[in-house]
Amino acid sequence: MDLYLLFSYFLTMAKELNEIRIIELFRKHLDSSPHIFMGLKSATGIHEDAGVIRLSDGKLLVVTTDLIGRKTHVPPKMTLFQMGQKAVTVNVSDLAAMGAEPLGLVFSVGFPKDITTKDVEDIAKGMNVAAKQYGTCVFGGDTNQTDDIILAGTAIGITNEEQILLRSGAQEDDIVAVTGWIGGAALGLYCLKKGIELDFHLLQYTLEPKARLKEALILNKLKAVTAAGDITDGLAWEIFKIGEASEKGIIIYEDHLPIQEKVIEIAHAYNLDPLELALYIGEDFELVLTISPDKWELVKKKCAEMNIKITAIGKVISDRKILMEMKSGQIISLRKEGYDQFKTKF
Repeated sequence: MDLYLLFSYFLTMAKELNEIRIIELFRKHLDSSPHIFMGLKSATGIHEDAGVIRLSDGKLLVVTTDLIGRKTHVPPKMTLFQMGQKAVTVNVSDLAAMGAEPLGLVFSVGFPKDITTKDVEDIAKGMNVAAKQYGTCVFGGDTNQTDDIILAGTAIGITNEEQILLRSGAQEDDIVAVTGWIGGAALGLYCLKKGIELDFHLLQYTLEPKARLKEALILNKLKAVTAAGDITDGLAWEIFKIGEASEKGIIIYEDHLPIQEKVIEIAHAYNLDPLELALYIGEDFELVLTISPDKWELVKKKCAEMNIKITAIGKVISDRKILMEMKSGQIISLRKEGYDQFKTKF
């Protein structure tokens, strides 16, 4: 997720406004300070997943926030333990996209009157398990009464000016690559909402997503990544953001997209387009990266050593268009579309 979700609470209070318009209003009325390295008021900050504070000796404090609500973000069959895990994961994923090492998280949690002791414990245990997986912890927060279970997290990470990953660094001829598999989480979400049985292996992408923190930190040390973002809002939307921030175009290739055959098979069985799932639905907690061509072999070698799946899916181009070459050879324009909490796909 990104800064377009920074003020999610206000979005729920103003349904007549869209996300981009609300961010514009806040950007208009909020001031900045000299110690802010990057934020809403900076040219590149509007494109990024977090705000960044300048510390001493070139170090940067990366701060991101994201919330999930049971009614709006939790699919059927997701347990409260898994909800706690996901609340941590969505925030850590934003740190990963910027190459920042987590220092810790705080949460403001809202609970309805009928919440039980077991419910609270399940959420807390899920948060703790996820935080430990990413080598960090939840160290504080606040609680209030609300009409729904709301978990609003803030993750704090650290990096430096030389290593921070931004969406604005892509260069012409850079290789566009993604980690892991895509499309499986969207398929799982569809099946859960429709009550369709699906292998737990595939449902895990939806119910127990994993932030690609390890992958981001390993690849960042190679000094090969020129731009990065996570694709929780959909691959097409993320590619558009990188293209806009970098003032470049991107072309991807349909036959290079890492969509599992099982996902394609099940999607077709329910009259779903696997490309729509992979490009526009979201929920894949993978990274999309632009990588210097002369570093690609080094990246592939390191990923093979660390058992990290990475796939080259396209390249950066000078023409500021976002395109896809189909298997037929036809070149089409991608839609500037992704996850929008006001426009559910299923």
